[in-house]
Amino acid sequence: MKHIFPPLLVLVVFLFALYQNQNKKSANEKKKINPAYLKHVKEHKKNHIKEEMERLHTDAYVKHYIINVIKHGSNQFDFKGGEMEGGFVSAKDAPKIACYVMSLSGKKCKTPYPKDAAMFYTSVCGGCHGDDGKGLGGTYPDLTRKPLLGIEKREEFLKSMLSK
Repeated sequence: MKHIFPPLLVLVVFLFALYQNQNKKSANEKKKINPAYLKHVKEHKKNHIKEEMERLHTDAYVKHYIINVIKHGSNQFDFKGGEMEGGFVSAKDAPKIACYVMSLSGKKCKTPYPKDAAMFYTSVCGGCHGDDGKGLGGTYPDLTRKPLLGIEKREEFLKSMLSK
């Protein structure tokens, strides 16, 4: 009995620690998403998807998408140049660049981009996407494309959700 007790005690402590760790992760994951929001989305899932589909090609949606990519990066494409990291510009400058990027494909922002937006784009984004936004021969995404590749991919995803 003397020889079995220490390993048994270690095993119990290990299992307890593992149990506590799993409960912490579950509790933390649940805290990240508001339960009322989850309930709302579950009850209205189809409507939200249809609403997003209706907004998908609007200038406001495209601007919001570009701002999010600028702020947070993107790793949804398998381009030769690799994934894009976010945070190269301030949150204040991201909308300026987004409006400039939209202008590359003929879209417009409600408020015109300031003159320094082209400079921000060229200095931060132009190295990969090219000064004209065409993506340096397929190494990086073409920002002049209609729709943007990320918007097209989102549309495919939403369509697949509607068909379920």
